[in-house]
Amino acid sequence: MEFGSEKKILVGCLASSFIFYHTARQIYSYISAKSQEWVPIGVVKGLHIYPIKSCKPIDLFAFKCTKTGPKLGELEDRAFLLVDESTGKFITARQKPKLVHVASHVENEILEITVPGKEKVIVDLKKVVENGRLIRASLFDNLQQDGYDCGDEVGKLLSDYIEEPNYRLIFYKEGLYTERTCVPNDEWWNTPVPKRKDDSGFTDLAPFLIATEASLNALNEKLENKVTMKNFRPSIHVEGCLPWDEDKWAEIRIGDAHLECFAPCTRCVLTTVDPEKGEMSKENQPLKKLREFRLAPEGKMRKAHKDSPVFGVYAGTVKEAYIHVGQTVYVKYKSSVF
Repeated sequence: MEFGSEKKILVGCLASSFIFYHTARQIYSYISAKSQEWVPIGVVKGLHIYPIKSCKPIDLFAFKCTKTGPKLGELEDRAFLLVDESTGKFITARQKPKLVHVASHVENEILEITVPGKEKVIVDLKKVVENGRLIRASLFDNLQQDGYDCGDEVGKLLSDYIEEPNYRLIFYKEGLYTERTCVPNDEWWNTPVPKRKDDSGFTDLAPFLIATEASLNALNEKLENKVTMKNFRPSIHVEGCLPWDEDKWAEIRIGDAHLECFAPCTRCVLTTVDPEKGEMSKENQPLKKLREFRLAPEGKMRKAHKDSPVFGVYAGTVKEAYIHVGQTVYVKYKSSVF
């Protein structure tokens, strides 16, 4: 009798284990299937191109998501960079916060640049390229990149504005020497970008920075002095989703454009520059507050990014297409954050 009872218990345990395993597999299959669905999460609230790194954005109704970043006509993201003529070292709003007030526009191969209190300067980019004077810029990690010198007049305008001698504006065009591994961005530069295989072979994913209104609102609830999305300088501004939803995005579809997320955006002191005043926050906000609750998880990510908190996500173009403000944003989710 005792043996029979133990046998029944054993059979019961095996049956329970089978049921548990079967149920677990069904749950996993359901979650996996859901993660492969396109889910509408919000709409595009704003689109922005930053022609000169660290300078004023151009707010747009539409732009094209390309393999090398956002474009509209002759406007390209971070095509221009301010560098020290003698060393090639670049300078940004981290060192000179007032750079966020430098406005620019490109049309018909003419660059217009305006700084507060000065007449705008016109640069003929066709002549700049014909001139052929190259300056080799020194980027993060001493990576090198060539750019066409945009001339004395704009060099003097910007040098006087930042109160530093001998700075030159350089213009990067495809075909020039570069050790850069991805399109420049104020928070992300020269970081290896994963490659994805498509119909044309292996292609680099150039980064778009995407941030959400809900995450901004969640941050502002914790801040005494509120900040705006301009502090975070995204390419694509999305509204309508839950706070920090972007941590779980794997892919994004907007109209015919298809993007793939490949990294969270870790933040630096540039977020503390007030876009209206052109000054850094004396309280180091919002960076200080973000460090309290948005650091990368323990492990390799924390070791790599240390005290740089996460706000937003980087994505690269899989399928090129135009997108515009007001379009629905669809995503596929990952099984876990980051």
